[in-house]
Amino acid sequence: MSGAKRYPAIMSPFASVLAHPSLAVHVRHIDVRSVPTVKNLPHPNFMNDCSRTIATCKNLSSFTCTPNVLSSFLLALQGKDNLQNLRVNASLTTEQSEQLVKVTGLRNLTLDGSTWNVVDVLPVWSSLLGSTLTSLTFYAMNELNDCVLETVLGNLPNLTGLHVVGCAKIDHTSIFRSTAHTPLLESLSFTSWESPRALPLTIGPLTKLRHLTVDTHCALAPSTTPTLWNSVITLTRTWSCPLTSITLKLSDKLVVGDSFIKDLLNAHEATLTHVAFLNCQLSLDAVRMICARCSEMERFAVGIPAKEIWSFSDCLSRSKSLHTLSDLGDHHSSHGQRLFLTRVNVQTIMERVPNLERVVTNGRVWTAEKRSRWLHDGLRISLERKKSPSPSHWFMPP
Repeated sequence: MSGAKRYPAIMSPFASVLAHPSLAVHVRHIDVRSVPTVKNLPHPNFMNDCSRTIATCKNLSSFTCTPNVLSSFLLALQGKDNLQNLRVNASLTTEQSEQLVKVTGLRNLTLDGSTWNVVDVLPVWSSLLGSTLTSLTFYAMNELNDCVLETVLGNLPNLTGLHVVGCAKIDHTSIFRSTAHTPLLESLSFTSWESPRALPLTIGPLTKLRHLTVDTHCALAPSTTPTLWNSVITLTRTWSCPLTSITLKLSDKLVVGDSFIKDLLNAHEATLTHVAFLNCQLSLDAVRMICARCSEMERFAVGIPAKEIWSFSDCLSRSKSLHTLSDLGDHHSSHGQRLFLTRVNVQTIMERVPNLERVVTNGRVWTAEKRSRWLHDGLRISLERKKSPSPSHWFMPP
């Protein structure tokens, strides 16, 4: 739902469906990201239209509601036999949580925050979802604890995706203790907090793991790579898992040591297609190693040093497979002035990297016109219109 600020001057999609009931049977996805308000409360007409539409759409397969208004839609979500994907802000009372448990048959479940009431019903809900659920995401659920997490995962043996990020009481140790219940995992995301605990002595192998995200909160010296990263890569190497995607994020910008990059590449250079370093600084040698050794890498996300664009482009040119480059830098100079990539910067990069098709920076997407590579006037690049933010969390598999 876009255009919430212009409501009711424009008709909402829910009002459109109610005005043409025959359309309801065709609605498969409902995505509510913002709600119009009146006197700081959800607009009652909008909420009524939305609830009635949900109830009418019998073939609904995906429902997303990130504002804290889920309680108004719980009854309308009952009896949706085709509903497979649910992402909600689950701040509910005890009675409302019991209504949520009645939503079954899900394949993908994402909870963006919740109250303790919802955490309390997770063991029962997960037991009802055990035969269908394959992907589970808990984000910013501060009441979630080790005991509940292990019970939940024990009920979900078919899980292939597990993402537990920003949950204050859950860390990497909690995750690796619990994944013994989920040996089929193909994607895993977790948070490690400051003063991290040691890894469990016994960790069940995740031999099918393909996508890994580590969200690290740390207070380290500027040139120190978190030791946990080395430990995790040692694990994945031992498991011989076919890791194709890795995303590493730091809470404070640090320099990632070249030795860690070497360890990562020694373990997974043959299979990596997506590499992302968020809030991390890599040396030019590290960038060169990644591009030269990851022969299958298609997407690379890293802070682009605008002041070293020629040297950086030369490092990228070692890759013959890279087609998408994402700039994750903060673009701040020492004096606080923002340094955005210019058209000339982007053209410099694209001219040096043979198969690069897209450069994403500051919410903009630059694309190369392949046919112009052979024209007399050289490479042509164009700027796409800004797109809406990705509907997925940053830590989800690409």
